[in-house]
Amino acid sequence: MQPCRNSFGAKNRWRLSALTLASTLVFSNPTTFAQSSSVSVSTANNPMDPVIVTATRTPTRANDVLADYVYIGPEEIADAGQTSLVELLQRQRGVEISTIGGPGSAASVFLRGSNSNQALLLVDGVRTQAAGTGGFSLQAIPLGIIDRIEIIFGPQSSLYGSDAIGGVIQIFTKKGTGPFQANASTGYGSYGTSITDASLYGSFGDTKTTSYALSGSQEISTGFNSVATNNRNALSQNRTGYTKSGGAGRIAQEWDRGQEFGFQFLASRLDNQYPVANFYGGGIGSQISNLGIFSLFSNNQINKDWKSMLQISQSNDYSQNLYSSGNPVYKTKQMIYSWQNDIKIGSDLLQLVAERKTLNGYSNDGGIVSQNQNTNTVAGSYQLKRGSHLANLALRNDSITGYGPQTTGSASYGYFFSKQIRGNINYGTGFKAPSFNDLYFPDYGNTNLQAEKSKNTEIGLHYESSKLDLHLIGFNSTITNLIQYTTTAPPCTIAQLNGPNYGCAGNAGVAKISGVSVGGIAKLSSLRLKASYDQQNPIDQTTGFLLAKRARQFGNLGAEYRYRKVNMGAEGTFQGGRYNSGNSGYMGGYAIFNLYGNYEFAKDWSIFGRWNNIFNKDYQLSYGFNTPGSNLFVGVRYAMK
Repeated sequence: MQPCRNSFGAKNRWRLSALTLASTLVFSNPTTFAQSSSVSVSTANNPMDPVIVTATRTPTRANDVLADYVYIGPEEIADAGQTSLVELLQRQRGVEISTIGGPGSAASVFLRGSNSNQALLLVDGVRTQAAGTGGFSLQAIPLGIIDRIEIIFGPQSSLYGSDAIGGVIQIFTKKGTGPFQANASTGYGSYGTSITDASLYGSFGDTKTTSYALSGSQEISTGFNSVATNNRNALSQNRTGYTKSGGAGRIAQEWDRGQEFGFQFLASRLDNQYPVANFYGGGIGSQISNLGIFSLFSNNQINKDWKSMLQISQSNDYSQNLYSSGNPVYKTKQMIYSWQNDIKIGSDLLQLVAERKTLNGYSNDGGIVSQNQNTNTVAGSYQLKRGSHLANLALRNDSITGYGPQTTGSASYGYFFSKQIRGNINYGTGFKAPSFNDLYFPDYGNTNLQAEKSKNTEIGLHYESSKLDLHLIGFNSTITNLIQYTTTAPPCTIAQLNGPNYGCAGNAGVAKISGVSVGGIAKLSSLRLKASYDQQNPIDQTTGFLLAKRARQFGNLGAEYRYRKVNMGAEGTFQGGRYNSGNSGYMGGYAIFNLYGNYEFAKDWSIFGRWNNIFNKDYQLSYGFNTPGSNLFVGVRYAMK
């Protein structure tokens, strides 16, 4: 486990391992711990009126969701044409990304201007993280095993605890219902990239009460030279490829009406090459990441007004760095026990949650560190619906080993001016617990650190119908106690100031993020249009600089046309200028454009293709590292209907 440079711009003088380079993009890393949520989810979502689970921890029609959200459905994932999960997120409202190369490289995701390690990643309701950095390996999850994705913006700690300051990304794998179905696709593209995936799902038994789903994916790419000419670290000028494989599955038995018991899993392995800095021996290194998420769940309708959801999960994140000067190992194991109770009170819903999480982290990088952390949680929320009025209240207490309880809350109110037009105002608090590196890393960690804290207010106006969705959201967030590299005593000891890192972790920063997010989807017969624009002011209050790798403006455009057996689409993504960190390493704005399409040439069979960055735009998402140029991918797909 190893310290990492903070994304809010603090200068890092300590030793950076190649794992930090690979898993946190040197200057920013995403963070999560493991958490349970409802697994009883509809899979037949209408993209214009989906059922959203993450915003309330229970299936809720989008029109009744007060949190700002983005929904990515199965059709949009299929139309992605075998792109990566990270690239798909790049094309969403309110989302910025940073990578150090191609689809297999380490990635950070910034939700509405917040730091990457202030977002929470859930997979089928379970948190996944590396305890040392607090980061999640989003790039290790194959897109081909994903059914749909929900992104919820704003602090969600009152529902999910630590890390959900900027929001929550939840990935749902496939869930089997109805008769047997099978899907498969394979294709080949630029940079020697081949991707193959397959899935089968359905239900069986005399009353179709046993459901199942199984998905698998394999990716191989020879990659491209990821080191740009402006890289100052004299990194190797060689191709950096990757291999990725993964699978997900679910089996459940409804042994009586409203009584379901089941098991689900996700497992993936990524072997990604990356350039190694000369002071680590140079050349090409490799990061091997292994993710494993396993859950037993029981969903029980106790009576007509009370539903109980019990989930027991294990989440593993194991990785190893391979380069000439060392092969450090990093291991994280979590056990999560969650009991959620949804109780109807008339038209309202009372939700009560009790959880326990045990987290174990191990690393032999820079000295052996092995630590345990326990979190005990009680939480409650109340969802009210009265005619044209909606309201949600939530309160949560997390008692964490080492620095005691953290209490967060939220309140939201919405009003329907008409059946299609709704306004809302939300307020919420959030927190992010220090990572194990922040607390324990040799010559750097500080066990007296406090949790980062946030306060967020937002107001929204929404128009939602079967043909047109429009969203206008204004937000303001203040984040205090930011954990950053610092060189003062206190909090640093004299030994830390004179040691190899010349400093320590401290609660040294304050950030303020305000802005406006606008997005819409229109369905006009066979034509579907999509657009978004974000104007924000993400500022490090201690320096006055823009937060690292975040722009003041970014957005997306898209148009898709379906006619009989043909589907064609065009999309564009743009982002303004950014700084890598500390107002240095300026990266200019860019706009990239993509084309995609598919044609059904026989029953259940289609060919598809995607042409990304059609104008071969040269741009950077991390200073000194190239991004893919113009690239093409084509393939064939079988999908039972």
